[in-house]
Amino acid sequence: MSGALRSRYLEALGVPEFLYAEEKSEDIDAQKITTLCLVIETQNSRSFFQTGKYQDFLLKMLAAIGLQQQDVNLISINADDLSRTLGQYNAKTVLLMSKDLKPSSEQHFIAHHPSKILVDEQLKRETWEVLKKMKACLK
Repeated sequence: MSGALRSRYLEALGVPEFLYAEEKSEDIDAQKITTLCLVIETQNSRSFFQTGKYQDFLLKMLAAIGLQQQDVNLISINADDLSRTLGQYNAKTVLLMSKDLKPSSEQHFIAHHPSKILVDEQLKRETWEVLKKMKACLK
């Protein structure tokens, strides 16, 4: 039954609108972007958001845990916009790649930015451990 038809029936029966307003919250969720993995960085000059070695390395990292490029949304934000940005997405996991961003859920993970890993090889192990936790969360 369509939402409009349901509303018409309930109105004809005299059921007040506030009793069936829950349908509006479903519309809000339908407007969110659904993705398996949302990867967020704060804006910087070595962004993975631009095509190049940092994006290639990030996509290889994510491919190692079974994520394809179409499963991932990459975004670059100001640190102050994190909660607003998260509200726009329905993501199964969120990978935060900046020390300025703080996880707020069990599905949020924080890892080193690809530009830092490519400079300091010792960060690979720590980042791999985070990616393994993400993979477990995706199952």
